[in-house]
Amino acid sequence: MTSYLLSFIGWTFLPQIVTNWLQSLYYGLTYRAGANVPKPGQPKYARHYKRIYILVVLAYLLYTIIEVDLSLQPNYYKILELRYHPDKNPTNEAEATYILIRTAYDTLNDPVKRFAYDRFGPDINRWDNAKAIRDYLNHGWTSYVEFYLGTGLFLLILNILGKGQFGRFWRFVTFFGMACIEAKMILYPSPPLFPSLFLPHRPIIFEQIIILRQVFITTFIGLSQVGPVISSDSSPAIRDSLHRLQVLSNITTEESNNQLRFGFEPFSRDQHAQLELKRKMEKLAVDDFLSSDPNYMQMYSQVHQRIITSRRKNA
Repeated sequence: MTSYLLSFIGWTFLPQIVTNWLQSLYYGLTYRAGANVPKPGQPKYARHYKRIYILVVLAYLLYTIIEVDLSLQPNYYKILELRYHPDKNPTNEAEATYILIRTAYDTLNDPVKRFAYDRFGPDINRWDNAKAIRDYLNHGWTSYVEFYLGTGLFLLILNILGKGQFGRFWRFVTFFGMACIEAKMILYPSPPLFPSLFLPHRPIIFEQIIILRQVFITTFIGLSQVGPVISSDSSPAIRDSLHRLQVLSNITTEESNNQLRFGFEPFSRDQHAQLELKRKMEKLAVDDFLSSDPNYMQMYSQVHQRIITSRRKNA
C-alpha cells in the first residue's frame, strides 16, 4: 500500500515540475536571445504548456507501468530453471538461491500451496498457521480488503474535496469492476481471459493483480491530471451543450422515478396486493433465471415433447 501512496504523491507534484522545466528548456532552444518568448497568461504559452503537460503525464504513466512490471521478482516457475547447488558453487549467493529453489519446489509440489502462491505470491511463506486453502484465502483477503478499502476511501476523500472530478463516474465504475475482476481471479481455478490476453508474459495470477492495480491507479491519476487541462479549452458552446444535456438527463431520471411510483401507487395501501405482486415478481425472476440456463431449457423441451407425444397417443 505504501508504494501506491508514493505513486499518488509523485503524480501530485512531478508532472507540473517537469512540465515547467521542459517548457523553459524548449523556449531556450527554439527562441534566440531577445526574441518575443511567450509569457505565462498568454494563449500561446498556455497552449505550449498543455501539450508538454499531456506528453509528460503520458510518459510518466508509461514509465510507472513498465517500472512495476520490471520490478517484479522472478517467480518460482522461473527460479526452478536455475542451476545452483552448494557443492558446485559454494558462494553465499548460490546458497541463498538453492534455498529459494527448494522453497519453490516444495511450494509448487503442494497443490494447496501452489493454489495460494498463484494468487498471493511469496507472502504465503510467512503464513505459518495456514494449512488448507480456506486458511490461505483468509490471509489473502486481508491484502485485498486493505487495498480496495484504502483506495476507495482515498477516491471518496478526493471527491468530497472536489478533486479529480474529470472522469469521476468512470473512475468509480472501473474501481468496482477491478474489485470484482480481482475477486474472480482469486477464487476461480484459472485467471479470467482479459488479463491473460493483455499480459501473456505474466501468466501467474498474483503478478497480473499487481500490474492491474498499478494500471488502474496510474491511469486514473493521469486522467485526473490531463482532464482539466483538456476541458479548460472547451468552447462555451460545448460547455452549454453539456450543461443542457445534464439538465435533460436529470429531468428524464426524475420523470422515470415518478412513473415508477405512480405504477406502484395502487399497491401502496393493500398488503394483500403487495404480497401477490411480490410473489409474481419472484416467480418472474426465477423463470427468467431458468430460461437463461441451457441445461434447464433442454430438459424443459424434452419433458414438453414427451407430454405432447403422450397426449397424441391417448387421443
